[in-house]
Amino acid sequence: MLRGKTSKLKRGIILLCVMAMMAALVSGCLKREEEASPLLLSILLNCLRSCGCTAVNNEFSNPIKITINGYSGDAMEPFITRSGATTYLFFNSLNNGQDTSLYCATRVDDVTFTSIGKIDDVNGVPPHLDAVASMDINNNFYYISTRDWPTNYHNVMTGVFTGGAVPEVPTVTHLDGNFYIESPGWIVMDGEINHAGDDYYFVNARFSGGSVPDSSDIGVAYESGGAFYKYANSASIMASINTGRCLEYAPSISADGLELFFTRLQLSPIKSEILLARRSATTAPFGAPERIGAISGFVEAPSLTSDGKTLYYHMNYNSSYAIYKVSRP
Repeated sequence: MLRGKTSKLKRGIILLCVMAMMAALVSGCLKREEEASPLLLSILLNCLRSCGCTAVNNEFSNPIKITINGYSGDAMEPFITRSGATTYLFFNSLNNGQDTSLYCATRVDDVTFTSIGKIDDVNGVPPHLDAVASMDINNNFYYISTRDWPTNYHNVMTGVFTGGAVPEVPTVTHLDGNFYIESPGWIVMDGEINHAGDDYYFVNARFSGGSVPDSSDIGVAYESGGAFYKYANSASIMASINTGRCLEYAPSISADGLELFFTRLQLSPIKSEILLARRSATTAPFGAPERIGAISGFVEAPSLTSDGKTLYYHMNYNSSYAIYKVSRP
């Protein structure tokens, strides 16, 4: 009974948002405050400031800050590996472009990891940014780097990860493909390789100054001959994900390819959310996203475990970044 009432309430809120948006379109948002219903005006303003009326997903619960033994700095942009005898947590230090480096830790349990230090051969010389690591089931390793950008717009790097006491990626090269936008200000800001290694989910972002992009959208590319090519229908696949008013970035795809987790950032006022969108088949567009209700605060960069039960992310708390996790049955 409670579920039915909640569902009706959600439908009512969505309907009011739709009504508000329709009112805005008809009137051009020019009605004076005294001429409009206070409730409708409030909903209208909230809808116009946000990126839509997003439903809440309550599958996940119990947010917990994880411990990385042997590491004490900022920890951002986690990625949890999906196969092998050892489960690794990749993450990077503070994402300020001064000495942003990639690190590796081994799993003790869901909330405890042990740092084994920087990943050899992937980190540049300060000032540098090497961040946002991901890896497929064959240990093909991908990450974002500004070492040659913007001289070379192909700023996704790749190599083969070697685990052990000293984790390394002995030989790294620029990832080729046509998913880059080779124009001033544009960069691939985020990315994640899928489980099988045949799709790369990327983020094209445009910067015109400052640390926050003017725009960022998620796309998907397929592998062919060692390079990745943007799907012709990438925009339609992501039509429910990308918006014109907010920034969408930090994609994380489930092992079966049917769930996409990502970050949405509203710029005015500043508000970040981690969202989940689903689809019925790997060739289908994603449906309307839902906000993960158990996650709040300034949060970004989800990473889903291979079994789909645990979601890692980072959060800014008291001016420092740490990695947290939520879980579902």
